[in-house]
Amino acid sequence: MGKLSITLNGSEVKNIYPLVTIAVSALACGDEVVIFVLPAGLPVFVKGKIAELNAVAPNLPDLEEMYEGLEALGAQILICELGFEVHGLKEEDLIEGVEVVGATTFVARAQGSDLTFSF
Repeated sequence: MGKLSITLNGSEVKNIYPLVTIAVSALACGDEVVIFVLPAGLPVFVKGKIAELNAVAPNLPDLEEMYEGLEALGAQILICELGFEVHGLKEEDLIEGVEVVGATTFVARAQGSDLTFSF
């Protein structure tokens, strides 16, 4: 079992699909996965946004199902606290299962990672 850390710094289909695909694959292999969502990626985790992105990419696997896999397999999804003011959002705007933290928390949890990715 290994550990994978991923940062998300964008809120488009080209950012979220690679993240979810690699994260679910690593989790299925028994790896621990820590995802840190930087301010530019925050809009992906607003309620209803994953469904919108899913509709934009009808020829790709179902993003909502893949996200459910992340949750079911235990991915840690950490949202950077700095993004809320940038986007005019509040914590209650986010989907369930995410944790709002500072960058130091991500760095501490990512220590010992075998692989790191950024999308």
